[in-house]
Amino acid sequence: MAENHIRILCSVIKVDLVYEAPDGSLVAFFDSIQDSPLMQCARVRDALRSGIAGQRAPFLLKEKDGVFFAALHAGEGFLYMGPMCSERLNTPKRRQMYSFYGIEYDEARLLPCFALPEIRNMILLTNSALKNGNLENEELMQLNRLINQSERGVRTEQVQFVLKEEAENDDASYRHGYHEEQLLMQAIREGRTEDAIRLAESMDRDSGRLSRTEVSHWRNLAIIGISLCTRAAIEGGIPPEEGYRLSGYYIQKCDSAQDPAHLLHYRNRAIEELTVRVKQRLEKPRTSSHVERAKDYVRKHYREKIYLDEIAESIGISPTHLSKLFKKETGRCLQDYINEERVFRAANLLMYSELSLMEIAEYVHFPSQSYFGKIFKQFKGVSPRIFRDQYRAKEVTEH
Repeated sequence: MAENHIRILCSVIKVDLVYEAPDGSLVAFFDSIQDSPLMQCARVRDALRSGIAGQRAPFLLKEKDGVFFAALHAGEGFLYMGPMCSERLNTPKRRQMYSFYGIEYDEARLLPCFALPEIRNMILLTNSALKNGNLENEELMQLNRLINQSERGVRTEQVQFVLKEEAENDDASYRHGYHEEQLLMQAIREGRTEDAIRLAESMDRDSGRLSRTEVSHWRNLAIIGISLCTRAAIEGGIPPEEGYRLSGYYIQKCDSAQDPAHLLHYRNRAIEELTVRVKQRLEKPRTSSHVERAKDYVRKHYREKIYLDEIAESIGISPTHLSKLFKKETGRCLQDYINEERVFRAANLLMYSELSLMEIAEYVHFPSQSYFGKIFKQFKGVSPRIFRDQYRAKEVTEH
């Protein structure tokens, strides 16, 4: 086993690697052994050693809260990997996890979160580094029972599903057509809010069953609808991060909703906001791709110090050319646009959060509260405090 290769691999994939020799001695390829379950918990090593015994493929051990460990053959001994978390652990769960392995949490590290395919790929990469041969992804998953259904089983279930669908729905018109779906997508790409909502609600009546239970059916329908409409809105011109952030919010709302009325309300609200943003985008004067990319950069980095040189470098033109192009196409300098973006974000926080003025100023990266107030007033006509007071007074009057 090439120890230097394993040590490099450990630093790259950010996962602890421990070698157990035939005599039971351990070699850790990382420094923080005091908070490593592989080093501190014999039960984990025993489970990994037992799991890989008698099989050629790596062994994957799933523990509580989506925590994984892996064992691989390494010459006469074994190489252990982990922990690898498939879900983000908040502080209480991290504390519980370390306690579960008999480790004091006080100085314990935070753990990165990996999607299951990433965990699979890290194991395959490590296995390849050990020169144990290459394993196909499906083979690895089958050997470790992460996929416990044969191809024949999948096909059988598909046939049974089709038979059941045809028996329960002998009218071919019970599903909406592809053409209707395309009409909905086009309405969103063109920013036609009322048409988009009307088409979505029309398709609801003709949607096939997406779950055995009523609430799950409408939840799945709402989430699929939000996802499709987000893609259409991005095609209509809104920035991807803006679309994904909005859809993520409404999908989370759908995840916790427990009745069809709320689910459809959240779906329709998402469609409404997406199409309004597309319409606003379409109504703005068209600018070059360089200027649009500069705006996207500002939207992504408004909470940081933004330098003209860095924006220009990111889009591949000189700072001088970018500055002139931005002024020519938008009628204002780039710094004014940066301030406008920060004021826009600050206004939302003033209306919809309880953060203090100082906290908001810091959040949107103004150097001081006084400077924040000066720039805010230039764009909104009033100070941040008056803006918040006016909004809250209006809310009270409307309710």
